[in-house]
Amino acid sequence: MYHFGFSPPAWALAVFQISVKSLGSVGFVQRWNNNSCLCLEQGIMKLGRMRRVVVCGILVVLCLSALPTVVMAVIAHSDLFGCDGCHEPHNAETLPGVPLWNGAEQTVTFTMYSSATFQGTIDGQPSGDSKLCLSCHDGTNPDWSPMIVPDQTFEGSELINSHPISFVYDSALASLDGALKDPSEASTLGGTIAEDLLDPESKVQCNSCHDVHTSGVGDKLLRGYDFGRQFGPDLCRMCHLK
Repeated sequence: MYHFGFSPPAWALAVFQISVKSLGSVGFVQRWNNNSCLCLEQGIMKLGRMRRVVVCGILVVLCLSALPTVVMAVIAHSDLFGCDGCHEPHNAETLPGVPLWNGAEQTVTFTMYSSATFQGTIDGQPSGDSKLCLSCHDGTNPDWSPMIVPDQTFEGSELINSHPISFVYDSALASLDGALKDPSEASTLGGTIAEDLLDPESKVQCNSCHDVHTSGVGDKLLRGYDFGRQFGPDLCRMCHLK
């Protein structure tokens, strides 16, 4: 049995299913869940030589299609791309508070998060480091780019279903909400919520939850990720009481 512990994109799985069916490969099993693809349980050696070659070729494509997901799941941006993936020592963009930014400033207009249950005030457009993150993570990169996870659906400039970003998280918001911790309280990362998760303007941004500079931070570069178990609510509970 071959166990692939990643999530290949839907198109690769569709090609695999159609190809295996057309080859008449009785005995092949494919089971799909949220985290893995279990396939080719038996029968591969019973195929004719040419069919084995074709099936193995399909498997290579399937594995390569998931490579960005596998790589990005375990390696920090700084290790995968080097510093110059985001920072340029020569002729860099001049952006306030951003050292030697390698890329143009984001000009896409985003639809920001909105909810009747959210008491904060969100900036009209992404600000701070979130604006930098979205210069790549805006859903416009091709599936083969490790900038975005190939098996997920991206909504481009629509951020209405994402965790809110670019809003001030302070004691007033915590008191008004009633289910948020005061940002002066300790996080599980060594300092307070304000020190560890908020930007200099006390705002929640993409990098409040995602740490692009630390190696080995796990799935989606989440802060406080534990490789020994499935990701739980620990990160959420740094700020949320429930």
